[in-house]
Amino acid sequence: MDNELLKKWTDMNKTAMDAMKELGEINTAAMTRLTQRQMEMVNLYMESGAKQLQAMGEVKNVQDMVNVQSRLFAEMNEKLMENARQTIEILVDVKSELASWAEKGMEVANANLPNVAKK
Repeated sequence: MDNELLKKWTDMNKTAMDAMKELGEINTAAMTRLTQRQMEMVNLYMESGAKQLQAMGEVKNVQDMVNVQSRLFAEMNEKLMENARQTIEILVDVKSELASWAEKGMEVANANLPNVAKK
């Protein structure tokens, strides 16, 4: 009887550790992907600033300056919107992964509940 109890306890701990490992992997992957998006945003701002400085050195009048600023703003806005779309995709994926993880945990808990109730 003690061996059976010890085995069940060991199995339960292994299951819990596996679940925590899986959660850690989900979080690590999410943070890696979100950090990449942040780095792309920093690069976007740096690139945009460099383009503005270069363009300001080449303008000859106010109308040229307005045209350059409008073009650069439109380019940056498009890139910002794409980055936001990709970030939302990441968050939706993470939500789905976490929901699956939680459902799997509930299935394991429900499967083990009758065994616990018998004791």
